[in-house]
Amino acid sequence: MNIAVYLFDNYAEPELCVPTLMFNYIDENNVVMISSEQDVIKCADGKRILIDKKISQIDPEDIDVLIIPGGIPIIKDDIIKLIQQCEKNGAIIGGICGGVDYIAHAGILSGRKYTGYYEKDKTYDYLPTDGILTYSMYESDKNVVTAKTEAYLEFALELYHLAGFDVGPVEGYLQWFKSPFCWKCKD
Repeated sequence: MNIAVYLFDNYAEPELCVPTLMFNYIDENNVVMISSEQDVIKCADGKRILIDKKISQIDPEDIDVLIIPGGIPIIKDDIIKLIQQCEKNGAIIGGICGGVDYIAHAGILSGRKYTGYYEKDKTYDYLPTDGILTYSMYESDKNVVTAKTEAYLEFALELYHLAGFDVGPVEGYLQWFKSPFCWKCKD
């Protein structure tokens, strides 16, 4: 299972903590941080993250799950094309908060339920006219998961579920994260 996480300057790091932790729990080498052209990305809280690969260095057919965090989107052609290719290949695509904008710009929300921080009385030229904007906390439709920031745990669990892993109720994970359990120890 290969997971690609697209990073851009000022992305929201907390939205990635749970999904990357869960996928790394299975295989420490299966999560790859990607960017358009930068080698180092600075997230919203000031941390600098080293990029594993640039989009030009990866084969979209090797991606099983593509995750895009929130933040203020910096729409670039390479990530839009990657989203489109991943969708065509049947990959699972997840966007949370501002990450949903990338998916919308890629044009793959047509005919799907989705959510985001879109105002009901405002028009967004990049949102599909034939998509179903629900304003829910999160949505999952045909391998595309969209979520608001507050649904970061549900977002992660749905990605994990779509990838074929068993998940329990959200409450069980809330307890797991609050416990003194060492996730690396697996006991």
